[in-house]
Amino acid sequence: MNGTNNANGPPPGSLDVEGALRTALAHHRAGRLGEAKELYRRVLRSDPEQADALNLLGVAVLDGGDAAEAVRLIRRAIAVDGGEAHYYTNLGNALQAAGDVDEAVAVYRRGLALDPGAAKAHNNLGNALRAQNRLTEAVACYRRALEIDAEYPSAWSNLGAALVAVDRMDEASSALRQALMIMPDSADALVNLGNVLHIQGKLAEAEEAMRRALEIDPGYAMAYSNLGILLKDLGRFEEAEESLTRALEIDPGYALAKNNFAFTLLVQGDFARAWGFYAARASVREVPQELWQEPLPDGLGGKRIFLRTDQGLGDDIFFLRFAPALKERGAWICHDPGPKIASIAARLPFIDEIIGEGEEPQGVDFTLSVADLPLALGMISAADIPPPLTLAPEPGHTDAMRGKLASLGPAPTIGVTWRAGIPNKADAVFKLAPLGDIAEALRPANATVLVLQRHPGPGEIDALSRGLGRKAHDLTALNDDLEDMLALLALLDEYVTVSNTNVHLRAGAGRASRVLVPDPPEWRWMAMGDESPWFPGSAVYRQGRDGDWGAAFGALAKDLHRALDGGG
Repeated sequence: MNGTNNANGPPPGSLDVEGALRTALAHHRAGRLGEAKELYRRVLRSDPEQADALNLLGVAVLDGGDAAEAVRLIRRAIAVDGGEAHYYTNLGNALQAAGDVDEAVAVYRRGLALDPGAAKAHNNLGNALRAQNRLTEAVACYRRALEIDAEYPSAWSNLGAALVAVDRMDEASSALRQALMIMPDSADALVNLGNVLHIQGKLAEAEEAMRRALEIDPGYAMAYSNLGILLKDLGRFEEAEESLTRALEIDPGYALAKNNFAFTLLVQGDFARAWGFYAARASVREVPQELWQEPLPDGLGGKRIFLRTDQGLGDDIFFLRFAPALKERGAWICHDPGPKIASIAARLPFIDEIIGEGEEPQGVDFTLSVADLPLALGMISAADIPPPLTLAPEPGHTDAMRGKLASLGPAPTIGVTWRAGIPNKADAVFKLAPLGDIAEALRPANATVLVLQRHPGPGEIDALSRGLGRKAHDLTALNDDLEDMLALLALLDEYVTVSNTNVHLRAGAGRASRVLVPDPPEWRWMAMGDESPWFPGSAVYRQGRDGDWGAAFGALAKDLHRALDGGG
């Protein structure tokens, strides 16, 4: 220990600083924070510049939840003795807990300059970099920590979590299993492994890992939250709600648990409870200004409302269906759509002003996300769902697309999309339907098939053509011009697809789709049923809970035959 200690021992009647610090540290390690903090403070009353006491008291108050006071105390310790590398690690931890991740990164690096062999500092720097989404750098930090100490279970667990975020699932699983070999009772490693297994579709193993984590740490809010969304995906909704409720009892402000609760309720159609939880989604937390997230007044005459775009193009189109209700209440409406749909949005009669992304309108009374419109307008049941937004294609684009279709083959025409979203990511939706089964269902149809898949993989269009026994025409470039895509979707006789932006465009053009819904279903398509209340008229074909698509594609083939060939 460092500081202003007497090398010859304390004089009679004075405080034994070394002894007091040792006793305080023993209390601290045993979890007796009150006793530890009192002894640290006694040392500081004796010597206000005792650096170890300042540092250790800072760590103790941080453990007690006061990050700001911890930062103040550990800064004082460093001011007294700036040569102790572990002080910087502790200050970095306190800064990160206080939300100042940028400074935490800088402080960790200062400590590592003093002691490059500090495995804990490399690990904690990795955590800060991961919080900044600098994932490649975070992985390198964890690997450096493990080069120094190959038996460091937290570094193995954190490495696994970072590898999940960069879609390296096999490596992540290996790292997490290594953590558990070293420390079998690591609840963190078990939860992280459960997340990997969930993403990989090994749901029974994922549940086992998460429940084991909760046996070890019954107060682990993240484990309850992750178990809740897993149970939702298994269709065990009552258990999912119980688990998510427990997560929020432990941590009432836990945004991810609220988000998971929202999806659990939305997919069941429990809209009255869902929208309040949905307000905690990550896209809102990233907005630099406060948003209106409560019911709006009935009378909005003369009020100026800024509707911020939220999440993606499809979400924007999907939620804008609620905006005409604002106009009916007398509001003036401004919106900032993405550039790909700006010209389409500019034709919407209820929008008074379109601005570019990043711009801010003047004199606004209410700023809210388009995705909070159901909450702001008091939607509580499926009966409150407005029809899809009406999107009128421009005549020039319609004429061009009509000529394009005529050049490709005779009617009827079928558009096809088989993949959307981001794979292998815990907080993202990924939809994939088997291309071979799509080809088999479409092969008997006497129709021209058009590929509308965004960024098809190498050889996928050729594989579809072989399965069809005829050419599948490549119109994938239209995804870069949504005016052309809207016009095309309005003209197609059929659209067989997973849920994507084009489904929202086609619904806006007043046309139905045939939607292939993987299990677990995205909430817009509900937990069950042959149709979603959000897309009336569009048929839903569901993958079985066991992963089998047979019944879905059998029904699709029959429905296409009836629609195109007049079959019974």
